[in-house]
Amino acid sequence: MSAAVYRHPDGHEITVGDGLLTAYTSEGTAVSLPIGPDGLAALGAALIERAEAARNPELQYERAGYVLGCDLLDELVALFGHPQAKALRAVHNKLNALSKLEHFDSAAGGFAAAIVNTLEVGIAHLPQYEGDCP
Repeated sequence: MSAAVYRHPDGHEITVGDGLLTAYTSEGTAVSLPIGPDGLAALGAALIERAEAARNPELQYERAGYVLGCDLLDELVALFGHPQAKALRAVHNKLNALSKLEHFDSAAGGFAAAIVNTLEVGIAHLPQYEGDCP
């Protein structure tokens, strides 16, 4: 039993049922792909994400900033014990990439969301010195 999940005013249609996702043109040409419940859920999530990005492009750049921040954290962990110059280069490269994204405020917010908590935990665990630092 197939159920229509989308009908375009021009006659195009998408149905789901019997383990198939079927798209029909207005002329009646059909293309079917096998899809299960997990595939339908993934497809639904992807469609919602694309619709939200189309309605609010800032979200796309916020996500891009978040990914840059996560990538930076991964690189810094991998560089632990290496010369600081490599870590500084990684930070420079990610900040440079961040500065090139559109909707900078949204992108910077995503970047900050990825790294701020990690920085706070790291700073809280720094050794404490009294007086002049060695």
